Amino acid sequence: MDRSWFRRQTWTKEDEREFFSKLQKVRNKDMQVQYLSIQAGTLAWEKNVDLMKVAESLLNKLLNEYSENNIYRSNALNVLGDIYIFREDYKTAIDYYKQAVDYEERFPNSISNAYLNYSEWVIKTKQTYLYEEVEKILSKERYSACLIFPISKYKVYSILSIISKYKGEPDKANYYAKLAEENAIVFSSELNSHKSLGVIKERDKTLDILVQKSLI
Repeated sequence: MDRSWFRRQTWTKEDEREFFSKLQKVRNKDMQVQYLSIQAGTLAWEKNVDLMKVAESLLNKLLNEYSENNIYRSNALNVLGDIYIFREDYKTAIDYYKQAVDYEERFPNSISNAYLNYSEWVIKTKQTYLYEEVEKILSKERYSACLIFPISKYKVYSILSIISKYKGEPDKANYYAKLAEENAIVFSSELNSHKSLGVIKERDKTLDILVQKSLI
């Protein structure tokens, strides 16, 4: 199958016409949702203002017209959160991430990266009244099982260090900070065939600063 039609990195009138023409020919609705999700994500990752608008439109189409599909809904909400982070509208972004997390509570087989994005931006925007909720989210077994890559562990342990300091638990703050640092300097993942996958290429300066403050 030619996969280029639903992984377009441009969106001209011709791109739009061809994409929807091919989408309509797909008989399986679940596959239609998958192609919409992939195309929206591909455009969103281009980090272009106009393409972000198109991605948002495709995701809203997915959410509104395919509401019976449970598989890609939380991921769509998560990508919408990413789009609003790009726009620096953190309140809306966090709301989308939380919608995804809440959805995954009802449909635990649907897992996105929203749990981590939500936790990260609650911390970065210093919404301390949500820290306890973040701690509970990160402790859930289904999300703990997602901690495969060093970058995810680095972020989770950084977040837990910051929360521990806020709660007046310096020993736990130091413990988590040590784990975060150990994962920050890992240069290969545990996947034999993809050693560089999930390895930190650039540290998160904001998280690093907040972790350092948690150790003072």
